[in-house]
Amino acid sequence: MNSINRRRFLASATAATAATLLARPTSAADVRRLNLAIIGPANRGGANLDGVASENIVAICDVDEANAAAARKRFPNAEFFTDYRKLFDTVLKKIDAVVVSTPDHNHAHPTMMALTNGKHVYCEKPLCHTVSEVRLVRKTAAAKKLVTQMGTQIHATDNYRRVVEIVKSGALGPISHVHVWNSSRPVGGTRAGKTPSAKFDVDLWLGPTPVEFFEVNVAKSGWAFQWPHFHWRWWWEFGGGTLADLGCHYMDLPFWALDLTAPTTVKATGRREYVGDNTTPDVMQVDYQFPAISGMHARPDVKLSWYHGVGGPSLDGKETYKGYGSAVMFVGEKGKLIADYGKFTLLPDEFAKSFVAPAKSIAASVGHHKEWIDAIKNGGPTTCNFDYSGGLTEAVLLGNVAYRCEAEIAWDAATASVTNVKSAAQYLSKDYRKGWTI
Repeated sequence: MNSINRRRFLASATAATAATLLARPTSAADVRRLNLAIIGPANRGGANLDGVASENIVAICDVDEANAAAARKRFPNAEFFTDYRKLFDTVLKKIDAVVVSTPDHNHAHPTMMALTNGKHVYCEKPLCHTVSEVRLVRKTAAAKKLVTQMGTQIHATDNYRRVVEIVKSGALGPISHVHVWNSSRPVGGTRAGKTPSAKFDVDLWLGPTPVEFFEVNVAKSGWAFQWPHFHWRWWWEFGGGTLADLGCHYMDLPFWALDLTAPTTVKATGRREYVGDNTTPDVMQVDYQFPAISGMHARPDVKLSWYHGVGGPSLDGKETYKGYGSAVMFVGEKGKLIADYGKFTLLPDEFAKSFVAPAKSIAASVGHHKEWIDAIKNGGPTTCNFDYSGGLTEAVLLGNVAYRCEAEIAWDAATASVTNVKSAAQYLSKDYRKGWTI
């Protein structure tokens, strides 16, 4: 599945899930609508707004007023802001929770503003722009005992649930290797000076990022967004390339099915084949090593290999699987399973013919956004809370750290540090502009 279809799928999956909610008793808490602030109401943020539209939308924020036009028309009573700091200054006492759908470089700041002030948070993937931000957000959310959810909407689909049941049942045998690949590639762009074409405050758009705004002429593609919208993700200053864009969606499946936590080593290779001044690679492989676990969910060491810019689990493009241009493949002693967002296939044929599916043990989702809303109102967990999704995001971002320092890194999760490569430290965190604290 290419990225265009992926994004269309996300929107349709959200709608389909909402249409098939499980019936359950209505409590007094259900009847009360939450007061929500929406930071980023367009594009992916628009799908998130759809997911929480049943609640009371108190405030909407977008640095680009044109982006917010449809949401403001839909919710005319919501107060509007272009600066999320002013939103918090003005409506903090009026809101229960916040939905954050900004570019990656602006994830941590509004999320931390909400958490430190006791507000529940739904934040798009990846949870943060840097590993150090992830650690701070996870720690704060846990200390405040707030209800959180990261926007990995595919986690709510039935297909992922069935795959997790199969893997956990042991039907594939012990799993030693998982291959995860995505065929998406960045869109090239060339720097075109400092004068912005954007009709909004680019200083606000930069937010905490300590760089001078630069204009980019973006190559034509199916993603017809004016710079800096959407295409910011192909620059280290604002995003993390294809890995940060899609890694949380695809690596979520093995993290869930195999109870993965923190890797011990990470090695990355890649290259830039596209024409442009962009800084993130369009072809990349990352190899993670995860330690064995004992107890009820015992399993051996697991190697997870991520590939992007190719249609299968090899950077030379020679290994492919029909119908799976982007997918996850579990390699077990007894058989293999390949899955994407909506389907899975068992290999080889002999194994598939004798396979007996385990009983369903994971209940259907009430909807990724509704799960978060229900947990705020009635208590209970969320499946992609910031502890789980923080660990997932951290692993994804460490792939970029290993690539940028051009070395295999040894990761000490307890101290959140790379123990063998001094240059890696500069990529685990970042400086902020004066006036932007976290």
